[in-house]
Amino acid sequence: MDAARVLEGWWPGPSEEELAADEELREMFGPFGERFPGLAPAVEEELDPELMRRAVFQYTRDARIGLVPAARPADILPRIGWAGACNNRTASELAVVLRSWEDRFGARLLEVGYADIRLVVSRPPQTLQAAQRIAAEHMAFSDEAHKGPTWIPEIARAIVNNPFWDFWWD
Repeated sequence: MDAARVLEGWWPGPSEEELAADEELREMFGPFGERFPGLAPAVEEELDPELMRRAVFQYTRDARIGLVPAARPADILPRIGWAGACNNRTASELAVVLRSWEDRFGARLLEVGYADIRLVVSRPPQTLQAAQRIAAEHMAFSDEAHKGPTWIPEIARAIVNNPFWDFWWD
């Protein structure tokens, strides 16, 4: 499987007619529209190590530790048979996207819940412009990226310099 094809298949983009008729829809998908914009380029610059250290110690939650034999963190969901995104997304498809994010953004699976996951990201986007295409990927990936923002501009603002990416499926 290919991450770009998987995300393109999940892209909820409205038709050109819907976009033309609905200003709120244009804002939701802005600056994109009917077609998935493709994968965002990799972010090369690591987050400031001190900022990352403070964030991890300050914003991680109490949790149980699970050990899963896997070649890389993205492979954990299919290895444990996770079905939290059972609305037309398999754990294997999610793993393809997570592998791509590991490679491009240093995103690693940190927490797995009943219907949510949390990633810790060592190379998040550092500008709003860089965050826009990544936000489009988040919108395609999950029902509720970041447990709140659902519009691409909101998601983009939420991920700039943010070492945590949260996803939830309804």
